[in-house]
Amino acid sequence: MVRKAILMLLILLLTQGVSIALEQGSLPGDWRPFSDDSPWNKPIPTDAKTHPNSEIIMKTIVSEAKNIRLAKQFAIPVWVVDSKTTPQTKVKSTKIFDTWDKDRAGISDVEIPVTREMWGEATADGHICIVDPVAGRSWEMSVYKWRKDDDMPRSNTFNIWDLKGTGIGDPKGSKRWFLIGGRGSGFPLIAGLIRPEEIKHGEIRHAMVFTFPKNRKPDTGDAIFISPAARSDGAVKGVEYPIEGMRFQLDPALTEKDFDSWGLNNEGKIVARALQKYGMYLGDNGGAMAVQAQLLAPDSDENQKKWNGLFPGFYKNIEKIPTNQFRIVYTGEPIIK
Repeated sequence: MVRKAILMLLILLLTQGVSIALEQGSLPGDWRPFSDDSPWNKPIPTDAKTHPNSEIIMKTIVSEAKNIRLAKQFAIPVWVVDSKTTPQTKVKSTKIFDTWDKDRAGISDVEIPVTREMWGEATADGHICIVDPVAGRSWEMSVYKWRKDDDMPRSNTFNIWDLKGTGIGDPKGSKRWFLIGGRGSGFPLIAGLIRPEEIKHGEIRHAMVFTFPKNRKPDTGDAIFISPAARSDGAVKGVEYPIEGMRFQLDPALTEKDFDSWGLNNEGKIVARALQKYGMYLGDNGGAMAVQAQLLAPDSDENQKKWNGLFPGFYKNIEKIPTNQFRIVYTGEPIIK
């Protein structure tokens, strides 16, 4: 049913003369990437254990940020395409995951549906995410750019994700599995994003992604992380700092009365309920407790205007959710590399 609805949406957009490849097309409100048993899509069990370091880490979190917020920069633009009709090209990249550059030549073995008109985020990260919901694929790049004299785009990281899969790096799939993903943790760019269609739909059906500026580095080794992370760019030593890949949950015992007392509006409550049911994963270095929402415009101010135009006061309302009402869920022992 969902696949049929997606197909009908794409057909409708095409018949109305919308160039899906050149516009930030809309995805259905109940659409989510990856399989139902993906860690991104499985609700937190009611009997889930609290991480043994949750209390000490949350003290660090609260000292850095009293409330969560939406990221104003370093967000992800999402382009919805029909890959059968969108022009395709190979990509020059310094960090193509080996599955798509087997000879390590620095040019992708496959072509992807991307055009010059598609913009990436205007930060140093330069992320861009392209999705074909019917084909079940997403293509992602970082430090994305297309020079005037180039016949193909350039990027830093380059990845392709099967949207019917689990959305995590697979240690059995490649010796370089930990290099997958465009975020510092190796998370897919499409994972964990708040999209406007979900807010209109009235429910977010997946875990979210957030950033923090002081993520843990091991006492010995280069990185410490917890699945679904595949690596970490954490740089601070100490058990009082969070580990990339940790899953945070808003207290599930909180009620509508609590949300009302915080001053949450309808959109804020949608986010809060999802944080109770699915939580959010620490995915990168960045602003303190900055949850990622889809980038709707290349300019940060224009992006916020678009979001607030759809949902007045959205950014400000999310900032009413306090960090001292979160815990860290135990999801397994960390990997140290």
